[in-house]
Amino acid sequence: MYLHTFGLREPPFAEAPDPRFACLFTRERELLAHCEYALLSTAPAVILLTGDAGVGKTLLCMLLEAEMAPHGVRTATLNSAVHSQHAADWLRSLYLAFGLPLPLSAEANTESHLIDGLAMTLGRLSHQGQRFLLVIDDASDLREESFSLLDQLMQAAEHTHAWLHIVLAGEPGLRDRLQEGAARAIDARIRTRLPLATLSPEESERYVRHRLHIAGTTRMPFSRLGLRSLCEDGEGSPARLNALANRALERAGERGEQSIGERTLAQAAQEVLPQYARYWLRRYRRLVWIAGAAITLLVIAGVAGYFLSGRSPSRPKNLVTVSPEQALSKLRDALPAPEVGQLRVWGELLARWQVGSKETSVANAINCDATIFPGFACVSGRGSLDQLRRFDRPMVLELDDSGKKQQVLLVGAGDTTVRLYLGGKYVELARTAFQDIWKGQFYAVFRVDPNMPSRLKRGDNGEGMRWLLAHLTDGSTAAITSADFDRGVETRVKLVQERFGIAADGIVGPETMFALSATDQDGPHLVRNVP
Repeated sequence: MYLHTFGLREPPFAEAPDPRFACLFTRERELLAHCEYALLSTAPAVILLTGDAGVGKTLLCMLLEAEMAPHGVRTATLNSAVHSQHAADWLRSLYLAFGLPLPLSAEANTESHLIDGLAMTLGRLSHQGQRFLLVIDDASDLREESFSLLDQLMQAAEHTHAWLHIVLAGEPGLRDRLQEGAARAIDARIRTRLPLATLSPEESERYVRHRLHIAGTTRMPFSRLGLRSLCEDGEGSPARLNALANRALERAGERGEQSIGERTLAQAAQEVLPQYARYWLRRYRRLVWIAGAAITLLVIAGVAGYFLSGRSPSRPKNLVTVSPEQALSKLRDALPAPEVGQLRVWGELLARWQVGSKETSVANAINCDATIFPGFACVSGRGSLDQLRRFDRPMVLELDDSGKKQQVLLVGAGDTTVRLYLGGKYVELARTAFQDIWKGQFYAVFRVDPNMPSRLKRGDNGEGMRWLLAHLTDGSTAAITSADFDRGVETRVKLVQERFGIAADGIVGPETMFALSATDQDGPHLVRNVP
């Protein structure tokens, strides 16, 4: 559980509405004040409260109920759990919700008798000083006959002088529903129409901070960019913000992360937001497992034969056994047009790093700017295959065949063989043949702390030093006693540079950052089964 990790007393982003965590802005306070005035100062009528799903209508109704209790208002709440009931059962639910006894005789359980009996009871209690509020949440799900019953109840309540207000809460489509059929009579009784808007980005951030504060945290578990990503993906909906933040906290707790950034939020979004496939897989994982098992049993024999026959499209074409001249000739024939190959190769590289189109485009990544987007960098240079093997990351290599430039993706390198992705197919080529057309130029991408400067040297401190020191100490921050780039740090940097074949000058530039990031377990690595 993540509570201990982030110093929380209780989960701050529970799915069920909780008035203790209510974060009220000016418009919500005005809505509550308006409802309170209408309920206590005007004749019985209907109040319409509308807003998108998850915007906080149910919570506002709960707060309204709490506000009315000290004024002697008895509140009954009905939601979608009873809206599908037939007329008589639905009316009996009203009795139970108000805490009133049901009629005992079978004759008094017809619709008309139930309505008259309820109105008479409410009228008698109103003469004794009581007032009544009926809150119908999820009113968009009401049956057509339920609107007719509500109108009959309001008429009967007027006849018995019962002080009965009704609040209808639903999504914006409820407004159109009230223009049709029996609901038009209820629409004519609506005295106040209150729309509930989504939160602005600034309000979303205040909402998150407020709930964390109520839950008892002493620090912000989300990084600056992580909080911004949370507010953007939340789209102003408290329900979406709760679901995203709760899942991100769970993932961070499982991994032992102390600060939740954009990557964790992106993964949480894929699991809890309906527009992502992983949400449906997570929600219906049992059915998915059953269907997957059935499909696997049907096709396993054919798939096994297909792969064993060596005709799989993902199986690399072997150019090792032919002569170097033949291998290069076949390689040239397999290469797509340079522009097409470049787009496919960089697209495959970004896919292996799980970088989506929301973060950057392939065309932008091809430029190989020092920072492609915050937290994701690119470095280019020259090196040997042995040096690239030590980096242990897939990299874009630029071939130079008689002056013709072509980019391919290095996905594996062994002692005698390299495996390449050409932009549609894989090939294995002898290193001796490959080095005839590759002059050492490479491009590599990697993840790094967004606050990392482009260059660190002895005497520096501040931003980026924590990331540097954590990678110099194999990810263990417990060994860090100083955040200064001193002589000891310089020595460790030089050792890393020597290990990866980089000029050992003790200065942390892009290539050294790439070498340090290569020690991370996260992210793609070169395949291991290349001879």
